[in-house]
Amino acid sequence: MKKNILLLLLFGFILSGTVFAQQKNIIGRDIGELKGIKISGRVTDQITGEALVGASVTVKELNKTEITNTNGNFLLELDRAEYNLEVRYVGYETVKYPFVAVGEGRISIRMIQEDFELDDVVIFGSDPEKNIRSTEMGAITLNMNTIRELPPFLGEVDIIRSMATLPGVSQVGEASAGLNVRGGGSDQNLILFAGAPIYNPTHLFGLFTAFNPDIVNDVTLYKAVIPAEFGGRGSSILDIVPKSGSLTKWGGDLMAGNFSGKLSLNGPIVKDRISAQVGLRGSYINWLLKSLNNPDLRTSQANFYDANGIVYGEINEKNNVTYSFYNSYDDFALASDTTISWKNQSHSLKYEGSFSEKTAIDILGYHTVYDYSIFNASGTNDFDLISGIKDTGLKVKFAYQFSDKNKFNIGADTKKLTINPGELIPNASTDSGLLPKKVQSEYGQESGVFFQHDLEFGEKIGVSYGLRYDNYQYLGQRAVKEYAENLPISPANVIGEKNYAEGEKIQSYDGFGPRASLRYSLDPKTSIKLGYNKMYQFIHLISNTATIAPTDIWKLSDQFLAPQIVDQISLGIYKNFRGNIFETSVEVYYKDIQNIVEYKDGANLILQNNLETEVIPGQGKAYGLELFVKKNLGRTTGWISYTYSRSLRRVISPFEEENINGGDWFPSNFDKPHDLTLIGNYKLSALISLSGTFGYSTGRPVTFPEAKFDFAGNSLAYFNNRNLQRIPDFHRLDLSMNFKFKGKGKFYDGDWTFAVMNVYGRKNPFSLFFADQVGSPPQAFRLAILGVPLPTLSYSLKF
Repeated sequence: MKKNILLLLLFGFILSGTVFAQQKNIIGRDIGELKGIKISGRVTDQITGEALVGASVTVKELNKTEITNTNGNFLLELDRAEYNLEVRYVGYETVKYPFVAVGEGRISIRMIQEDFELDDVVIFGSDPEKNIRSTEMGAITLNMNTIRELPPFLGEVDIIRSMATLPGVSQVGEASAGLNVRGGGSDQNLILFAGAPIYNPTHLFGLFTAFNPDIVNDVTLYKAVIPAEFGGRGSSILDIVPKSGSLTKWGGDLMAGNFSGKLSLNGPIVKDRISAQVGLRGSYINWLLKSLNNPDLRTSQANFYDANGIVYGEINEKNNVTYSFYNSYDDFALASDTTISWKNQSHSLKYEGSFSEKTAIDILGYHTVYDYSIFNASGTNDFDLISGIKDTGLKVKFAYQFSDKNKFNIGADTKKLTINPGELIPNASTDSGLLPKKVQSEYGQESGVFFQHDLEFGEKIGVSYGLRYDNYQYLGQRAVKEYAENLPISPANVIGEKNYAEGEKIQSYDGFGPRASLRYSLDPKTSIKLGYNKMYQFIHLISNTATIAPTDIWKLSDQFLAPQIVDQISLGIYKNFRGNIFETSVEVYYKDIQNIVEYKDGANLILQNNLETEVIPGQGKAYGLELFVKKNLGRTTGWISYTYSRSLRRVISPFEEENINGGDWFPSNFDKPHDLTLIGNYKLSALISLSGTFGYSTGRPVTFPEAKFDFAGNSLAYFNNRNLQRIPDFHRLDLSMNFKFKGKGKFYDGDWTFAVMNVYGRKNPFSLFFADQVGSPPQAFRLAILGVPLPTLSYSLKF
């Protein structure tokens, strides 16, 4: 209660102090003296009518730039005069729009996709100097037009893998789910689609991203100083913003490739008021498997689909509502009678409104369900093993803009989490010797309040600071084991049990998470930034694998497992060259992680009612250097990213037998010191382009057996120290060529993309496994996902 009162007083003091300062003289005039003509507008695609999100609208006479919001809208406050607007967006021709401001009005700007000429042209999707002038650190936005220029993976552009081409972001292998950001685990990333969290963002264990790119407008990754409105994860926020449909005409996209296809449609339900967008995407890999000669592959299955629905409605120019639906499903069985499946489903409803030209409000409600299952149909001991998560939340944010250089946000959010860690259901139709078992469900409540203040002092200095207060409660109904003091937490040391009623508080945690960044401009093209970030994470992924798998277990913080606390400090220098043709940056960071979860040696994680006996908290640290060079102009565009980083763990227990690697620091599963990515795109003409991606990284850590022994007639490997060896280094080259065809009618226009993955047939090991051989040590074998060059061909059509 005292902390809540303190927080309210703190917010009241900051808000009142900020408003008082503005009313006095923060820009040289009283608020009552501010006068101007309000000009609103909307930027759309000329062909499809879709809103263009993130387009830059520049008033040339004032050197003032606004960025269109998620619905393509922008707002300008101008004096009575003549002006020239310049509108830019990646992949579209620049629009120059002269007008005279004599009274309030609305402008409609339609942009057409660019036909590239042989001469050098440059088109920026936002303010070309934003990386220099903003106070943001480690925030990178990729527009879908940029992502589409990368070589496709298995015939499709891939959102998650596109993020892994950026500095500080990596994946553990070619079939890996999730991302590892600045030394963090895949569970330390909060992935949002239309504001709703998604717990498994991939199809087929990471071979495909679970998001239809035709539905997505842009993707923003926050990896350094995360805005205070976001909480609940330790490493990063990946914010995926979907498109809203056209308010004027119907259109769509169609794509067919080797392994999957997709179709999306969008258009007005009520013209100029309500639009709809739907997207369907699915694989036909099962059909391909059944056509093969290999009997094991013919009996395998690898199926997935996803579906999206978005309804956008404009109440008026200042108020709109968006409903978003998302559903994905996977089932996978490779030469086995065991099927693994998982599915995501989310609903989100967002209201965006403006009380005035300076004040705005966003209200978001969502409900997400993630289910994952294992089905065994061998004929004996058949069973279903099911698990799942439910996440329901509400978020409110108020924004006030005192001026272009002084903005303030304040808000609150809350969410309720329900986790079903696992339930074993024997098949009643077979003579199964298994007994049903259900692990106790877990219940948690996360809440937070926050503020963020962005302020610029002249041209040299910019400051962004914020504070987030997180409160978490672990709730009943639950039976909790009690353990003897001064002894390890293990089944042998249970001394009792305490029962908690439904909704009763079992454990609570709270804390303040400050966020701050400072930008100092050395000149108009160069700036230095310093940032600090503190995050709390109350949910953990318990796993002994390198990537997310359906056998992993999501676990809430309780009285045995405290929340992860992540402190990160970053320093960077940013510089643009030759009229913003080249963007460069160098960043260094250090991250301290408390209460990271490691499994004990020999842990049993499946169907474990008392998981605290199998895991142990530890300490983590990560540090690194990131280099980034991007070319925006000309026939040849692309970027180079290089990261040197370390991600280390240490577990020191009061009980020596629980120490891992003797209490010394050891590499995490995803520690890869060197990571290099080269991206290139070359336009042969307006209709033909070539692109390539080369990636190199240090092999990830693994644990090799040190000996073997016989037990009950079986020869078993003996493992001692964890993660002290590495698999061979990873490197791969992908190439693609895109042809644009222009028919007599727009329906015949389309793109053909031919790509070759793994051009020189590198057998990159995804993992190592060991098999016993009589009379010799256990033998190591590599598992490679892509061991040969893999060509793909896809056709896409916009209509």
